[in-house]
Amino acid sequence: MLSLVEKIVFILIALGAMGASFITFRKMFRAIGKGVQPINWKDALFNFPKGIKVFISQETLFKTRPIIGFIHALVAWGFTLYLLVNIVDVLYGFIPGFHFFSDYLFGKLYRLFVDFFTVMVLIGVIYFLVRRFIFNDNRLIINQPVMLSEEARAGMRRDSLIVGFFILFHVGARFLSASFEIAKNSADSFQPAATIVSLLWANFSEENIILFEHITWWIALGLILGFLPYFPYTKHAHLFMGPLNFMVEKERSSMASLETIDFEDDSIEQFGAGNIEHLPQKQILDAYACIQCSRCQDACPAYETGKELSPSALEINKRYFLNNHLDEFIDGSIPDASITDILLTDEAAWSCTTCGFCVEVCPVGNEPMLDILRARQDLVMMESKFPKDAMETFDKIENYGNPWGLSPQERENWMEGRDVPLMREKKEAEVLYWAGCAGAYDSRGKEISQAVVDVLKEAKVDFASLGNEETCTGDSARRIGNEYLFQMMAEQNLETFEKYKFKKIVTQCPHCFTTLKNDYSELGAKLEVVHHSQYIGELVSKGKISPKSWVDEDVTYHDACYLGRHNDEYDAPRDVIQSIMRDGELKEMEQSREKSFCCGAGGGNMWYEIKTGERINHNRFEQAADTGATTVATACNFCNIMMEDGMKVTGNDEKMKVMDIAELVSKSL
Repeated sequence: MLSLVEKIVFILIALGAMGASFITFRKMFRAIGKGVQPINWKDALFNFPKGIKVFISQETLFKTRPIIGFIHALVAWGFTLYLLVNIVDVLYGFIPGFHFFSDYLFGKLYRLFVDFFTVMVLIGVIYFLVRRFIFNDNRLIINQPVMLSEEARAGMRRDSLIVGFFILFHVGARFLSASFEIAKNSADSFQPAATIVSLLWANFSEENIILFEHITWWIALGLILGFLPYFPYTKHAHLFMGPLNFMVEKERSSMASLETIDFEDDSIEQFGAGNIEHLPQKQILDAYACIQCSRCQDACPAYETGKELSPSALEINKRYFLNNHLDEFIDGSIPDASITDILLTDEAAWSCTTCGFCVEVCPVGNEPMLDILRARQDLVMMESKFPKDAMETFDKIENYGNPWGLSPQERENWMEGRDVPLMREKKEAEVLYWAGCAGAYDSRGKEISQAVVDVLKEAKVDFASLGNEETCTGDSARRIGNEYLFQMMAEQNLETFEKYKFKKIVTQCPHCFTTLKNDYSELGAKLEVVHHSQYIGELVSKGKISPKSWVDEDVTYHDACYLGRHNDEYDAPRDVIQSIMRDGELKEMEQSREKSFCCGAGGGNMWYEIKTGERINHNRFEQAADTGATTVATACNFCNIMMEDGMKVTGNDEKMKVMDIAELVSKSL
């Protein structure tokens, strides 16, 4: 099809485009390489099947917004198909008379698929352009008071427009080129859409049809060559950086667990991440994988209640900072720029509840929560910049062994009237019951601990408690950023565990559950830890206890983030609740299970208050009230505290109540 001159020009342009692309792609990967904790590219290569699976299936798009996700998947699948189409079109242009298996079934199906997906891609792109630029979908907008740099704010719309019109003109030009080819030859039943369009050229002369076929061929292929060097700078890079992100992700004990810091290593000069180059390479890659869909802020409790945090803005700010300072960042000449100056504000860093929604829902495997946790480590251990209440919490944990600041000798007060076995007397038990700080000091927490003991005794479980020997797991210290204090508390508890023999630990606190089970494992501990919802469910299923069905009113269950998203346990609490339901019904809140909304206490927010915006627990309790249920069931001491406060503030305390699942079961025995 092409003349000799056209072929020479195309080859020269292609060589120039590949050379320029090599430079821009190399810069992108050099920027990623500036981070700490180098990516193991050999392991990433072995994870290639995982990346391909995500790339082909687009399965991660369907976690939320399934309809929009499907439209996006059609665009992605169509664009992926166009990788093959572009190669075929180049061969068509360079080889006279070339047609891709035109007389074979495979070639006919190829033309049918291309025709269908071309139309789908065009419809999808037009839909996304209209959604973003005409209807200004609120889910794509990052609202005040979130910090979004001017570079990012302008760049988001500009790049979305460039990428949108690139796809529109590239695919559209190729579609028209196919229609001109059909008009030049004859109708093709395997290209129905292009055949219909070809009717528009019925009155064109053969010379004009050939001319326009050449023009549209050049537009379609020329746009690809022109766009390739620009690719790493656009959000379109997510097409391959997203799957790559899944290939390089590290296995961690839980989504909020960071690597253990060796405080004995004098060569370590930086704790946490103060600047972008302090982030692991994988976290810098996150910026290039970001699709800017803002799914991560859809149920971010901080963002949804009007605070300064948006996990989406964090990644977008990171991307545009790198884009605008790429050469300086690579050669190390960029002035120190604090993460809390360029990615998010100090207050935003402290607003995160570590609920994990942003990590769970991200379709390209980004982990903005980890950026925040690393920034907190820097603020706490390097800068000493953190909320005053957090400082008091650290002091209380260090001096009293609990964040309430109450005497360690009062840890056994909740046991009064319960005759709770103690490990210091028994020395050995099948189950070590861990009440936790809330279970020992909070007034409602004590009642929950008593209910758990009642259930264990009814089932004749061989158990014992550490009593006054128990001390804080260090969960809040670690989430707030004080890794040193966390390790100090962990070592103290692990030394205590060494004194006794037990098979498993049972606790009603998901934060203790996560810390003992997951975080302590990074310190070398091998502990079997079970949440009380799982253990009670096991007692019911094995017939060790036979709770009576007594609940006649509707119940709604609030998923604890550290039980659900952090440990993938959603069914056990619901099964326990169902075991005591009679005429009542278990009603789900609008945001439940994987999409649940946080109570607001996680990430250390239990101990300090962010005053910007609405209180998270008030918002969550309104959701519970909307179900019409009279009882809100919880499986977490912190959630219980926050939901009870929300019940009172929202004026529902006279018609609703909050109960732990252990209390519901204990009452039925």
